[in-house]
Amino acid sequence: MTLQIKKADLDKIFHHARECHPLEACGILAGRIAGEGKAVEKIYPAKNVLNSASEYEIDPVEQLKIFEDAENAGLGVLGFYHSHPFWEPFWSEIDDERSSLWTGYSYLIVSLKTGGFSTYIRKESKVEKEEVRVL
Repeated sequence: MTLQIKKADLDKIFHHARECHPLEACGILAGRIAGEGKAVEKIYPAKNVLNSASEYEIDPVEQLKIFEDAENAGLGVLGFYHSHPFWEPFWSEIDDERSSLWTGYSYLIVSLKTGGFSTYIRKESKVEKEEVRVL
């Protein structure tokens, strides 16, 4: 599958990451699945309750509210995003542990160090790079 995201939404994610620096920023990607693509239509910045530079966790109450808002807007949750304030946008061991129950979801990681980003998808017992198209 290909994750499609508007440049304006990607810019908002980077802005959120800069606002949260030196901590990791995090949030949720919502949109629609159409054929072989997932189109992000709304991003939901969230608070990192761990207040950490190397890991994140979205408050469960806030996460539920975001899921409900997306559903009320006719959107599905496509995945999550977070930032790496000091590292490349690579998939980490912590990311692997935390995503194990979220099969089929996309994970967009932005790097403030490089200004780049990577997207991954969790499949059953493994994670693969996911193609991304910026619109």
